[in-house]
Amino acid sequence: MGNSIDIFPEPTAMGAESWKRSCRLVERVDGSESEKQLWWEYPSNVPQATQKNCDSYLLAVLLPAMKQGADIHVHGSVCSELLANMTELQRVWVKWCPEVYQEVKIEVDEVRDEGEPVAGAVVTFSGGVDGQFTTYRHTKGLARDKRISISAGVLVHGFDIPLEDHDGIAGAAERARVALADLELNLILVRTNITEVSLVNWEHYCGTALASVFSGMADFAGMALIASGDAYDRLVVPWGSHPITDPLLSSKRMQVIHDGAGYSRFEKIKVLSAWEVGVRNLRVCWAGELHDRNCGNCEKCVRTRLDFLLAGEPDPTCFDTPLGKKSLASVVLRSEAERLDWKFFYDKIIRTGIGKDMLPEIEKVLKRPSVRWGSILPANTRRRLIAKRFLGK
Repeated sequence: MGNSIDIFPEPTAMGAESWKRSCRLVERVDGSESEKQLWWEYPSNVPQATQKNCDSYLLAVLLPAMKQGADIHVHGSVCSELLANMTELQRVWVKWCPEVYQEVKIEVDEVRDEGEPVAGAVVTFSGGVDGQFTTYRHTKGLARDKRISISAGVLVHGFDIPLEDHDGIAGAAERARVALADLELNLILVRTNITEVSLVNWEHYCGTALASVFSGMADFAGMALIASGDAYDRLVVPWGSHPITDPLLSSKRMQVIHDGAGYSRFEKIKVLSAWEVGVRNLRVCWAGELHDRNCGNCEKCVRTRLDFLLAGEPDPTCFDTPLGKKSLASVVLRSEAERLDWKFFYDKIIRTGIGKDMLPEIEKVLKRPSVRWGSILPANTRRRLIAKRFLGK
């Protein structure tokens, strides 16, 4: 018998201010059997999904199953449109990473034909540049081509902030609430354990993980915006959130949209620099010890500060100290994508003269050799695990 994963939906657990939906996974891989539980916890103001609805569970399990070559049996219902999309999504990942993933069979006890989606949209909102830009431009009417009415921003506890870090999520959520309140929007804080259960590379898994959260909110909003990371001229393949794959995460009642890829990170920050409350509460850092603020000195923090400098905002209020030459002294680039960003800074400063005193330090960064993971993030440490999942997001 080949590898397989059975998905069994479990009864909804009710709390005083929240509800939790979950499923039990029975995995039979390489001759051994194991069980896991996946769960998602939503605040009580989000209408409950039905117990038999297994859309979220299928989204969460697909890539791990493909990695293990395990056929999936869903002991519940799946939307017919989502099921069709999962077939095409598998084809994308097999083309992108044939050495990692293989197509698997999906058996479903019940295929649902659903009605029309409810009104409204939710947006990813961890507090970073991409989520802030998508939210700000649609709320302020800057998306002239296709303005979407956003109902709320969604922050997920269990993604970049570990479930055991209660102080970190409290601080990050407060920053997000303040920024969203300035746009007359609310924050929805969702908790999930799926990154602790799945061993798939986060750079591949991020889109399906987000969609699994959104899928449980189909009675709250019928559309979900995943904020783009890269612009159309800088798209990375393979990557878990992509203009090709994000729409394939949709069901009939939850349309997933990849938003903002028509803008570079610098162009986004130039727009955001006009939003004082947003800038003050921006959270971009993944390397610092404290998850609710920016360390100011890691590569991503310094890169963000240089974007603001070139946008005419030399000392954005989301950082505690001014940008100085010392901030660049320890920056080491880890990828060609990062090197392209720093080459952009160098060329932009040459053309405009803005921040020209930083040119010698930027030259040093560009000449500095790349560093291996092990020298800055020792093996088998939680920081290395988190970094590998969230690098560049």
